[in-house]
Amino acid sequence: MKKYLGLFLLLSSISFGQSKFTVYFDTDSHQLKLSELNRLDGFLKNKDLKFTKVIGYCDYRASNGYNDTLALKRANFVFGIIEKVTNQKKLVIESKGEIFEQNSDLKVNRKVEIFYEQLITENVLPKEDKKDLFHQVSTAKVGDKLVLKNLHFYNRSGIFVPESRPILEELLKIMLANPNLKIEIQGHICCQQGTDVEDTAKVRALAVYNYLINNRINENRLSYKSFGSTKPIHKIPENNENERNENRRVEIQIIAN
Repeated sequence: MKKYLGLFLLLSSISFGQSKFTVYFDTDSHQLKLSELNRLDGFLKNKDLKFTKVIGYCDYRASNGYNDTLALKRANFVFGIIEKVTNQKKLVIESKGEIFEQNSDLKVNRKVEIFYEQLITENVLPKEDKKDLFHQVSTAKVGDKLVLKNLHFYNRSGIFVPESRPILEELLKIMLANPNLKIEIQGHICCQQGTDVEDTAKVRALAVYNYLINNRINENRLSYKSFGSTKPIHKIPENNENERNENRRVEIQIIAN
């Protein structure tokens, strides 16, 4: 497995310019609901980011003028949070209203995109501590479990938010590069003890399974399972949002390598 590590690291070192982080809004609202505020707060805690621009968007309903105003309010609302948390004041604020390529899933269009650059700082972490998923898999033994970090879904669903794409693509590259690797995809939820009434953990594990199947990974190398809330990292009820985020997760278990 290690012979593929150099190629993967070479591919993953290519720069794609500015990065972006996206938050989503309810219909006709320019304020974020609590779950999105918590996601934004967690993102802003990274002190090594320089923010450059925020852009507001709306779905196509209502008039063009109304949507342009609402999208600008959304951008200004997010800018206000960035300014308060990071003290960064020189950002470009834009509204695109409904004038962009709309997604058929309307909730994906009600958003603000935050553009940022990663600041390069020396000696942030020793190289041996930078353990991405590829490194973890390459050194894992049969039976080991690995968390798919930064894998997020829309509330109570198996629909990935756009920020989940990098970890999904990384997992796919790992599966393609290691044809003998077999994994079980395991879903977990937070916050509630007992039965996972809506089967959210199973739905999310299945979403990862289907993503890999749809990208040419043989189903014989994959399985999926729900643990609901039976194997929390932190005791339920959790003390804060960080603990809830760590409990609501998808893991992979190495079955064969």
